[in-house]
Amino acid sequence: MFAELQQSLSAQKSPGCARQLTLSHFPDWIQCTGSNYNEWGEKTMDFMKRTALAAGVAVSLCAVLPAVAQTPVTILSHKVHENVARGLVAGTTGGDVAGEWAGANKATLNWITGNIDPIHDRLGRELSLRESSIDLAFVINKFHTPRIAALLEPLDDHMKAAPIEIIDVIPAQLKKALTYDGKLTAIPFRHATTGLHWNKALFAERGLDRAPQTLDELLQYARKMSYTRPDGTRVAGLVMNSGDEHVAVLTLLSAFGARLFDDKGKVTANTPEMIKGLTTMAELYKEGVLSQNYATMTIDDVITAVQNGQAAMAIDPFARYAVYNNPKSSKFPGQIDVVVTPSAVNPEGTAITEIWSMAIPRNAKNKDLSYSLMRALSGKEATIRIALNGNGPVDPTAYSDIRLQEKLPYTKAEAEALKIAQIVPSNFDRSIEVAAIFREESQAAVLGLKSPKDAAASMQSRIERLVN
Repeated sequence: MFAELQQSLSAQKSPGCARQLTLSHFPDWIQCTGSNYNEWGEKTMDFMKRTALAAGVAVSLCAVLPAVAQTPVTILSHKVHENVARGLVAGTTGGDVAGEWAGANKATLNWITGNIDPIHDRLGRELSLRESSIDLAFVINKFHTPRIAALLEPLDDHMKAAPIEIIDVIPAQLKKALTYDGKLTAIPFRHATTGLHWNKALFAERGLDRAPQTLDELLQYARKMSYTRPDGTRVAGLVMNSGDEHVAVLTLLSAFGARLFDDKGKVTANTPEMIKGLTTMAELYKEGVLSQNYATMTIDDVITAVQNGQAAMAIDPFARYAVYNNPKSSKFPGQIDVVVTPSAVNPEGTAITEIWSMAIPRNAKNKDLSYSLMRALSGKEATIRIALNGNGPVDPTAYSDIRLQEKLPYTKAEAEALKIAQIVPSNFDRSIEVAAIFREESQAAVLGLKSPKDAAASMQSRIERLVN
């Protein structure tokens, strides 16, 4: 009967309704037909009467054929996650991993993207509702606080029924950071792990042909690489995002053995290691080794300095390698290398990492489908393909894949850094304030506004009040 309806419509429909003449768009066809009633006149009215029964049957068919409909899955994330999961950036080779899953599962992916603070604000509001419109959310670890984690779906039972393929090889410290009340509430997806970037061309100008291998060498090289080039360019020996972030500064301090928290979550800011690290940084700043806009230096400033040859070394995530060597924007394409930051306390070096993870709101509507997508994006092959699209893979074994090695010359170093990387804990609700306190007190010490000893003591007491 529906075929007869379509045949009749082929003879009598208006041109404007042609694209709507499908089973799934039948209500739109009715609306479109009605809008052309004056054009068709009585003939159309007769036709409508004759086909009313057929229309009813067609609508009934729509109701009993759910496979025809596409199930919407709404994802809240930073734009970078959509880019790497779908392979949207020109020149990437991993393909559309998320899109392939959607096609196989008859799902439509609705990506809601934004910057870090806005998307986590949105997530917090969504989690407070009776039912969330978000099915899958990407969460950065500093926002994975107890208040948020308590409202996320525990994943242990889901994983027992359908395991995550790479879960056993994800470094333990990454999974620990996402555990709440003894259960995993998110699956790591992307990491940004710090390394030491160095300019081979500038090093050669100063008679150096390799990266520093110890903390003492790092400090020695930083001082030697603080100079004025023949063209008048002033070079800072070492730079980092010290103005609005804390990860790079913590990386350098960790090379001295300093930590904000120990493995049990106890505040450990006021230690001899922290004081020594801050004292050394204050000396470097006074000598002009660190950038003179240290207190306001952002990631954009770091990128500009490295690309223009105004910085010999920078502590920054490994993935910044591509930006630093971009021939369209860098004066030193192919000359910026990256290694694990050397440490005085660990022969393997030191690193700090931030991780983005996938989580399902407890009040989500499509939990099974959300978990299915989570599994698809966490497959071993999928992890490699998404890394080829520019992601930092949380599976260290992915770096042994020849495809990644051919694309990224630093795979071995980043894999080593990921294994030893520390994560600043967020197992308390005021973790963002802790980061702000660290920046304030460490900047005061480096700029000479406070003694390193006083800054470390103040850091300790202020953070303890927040945590406890």
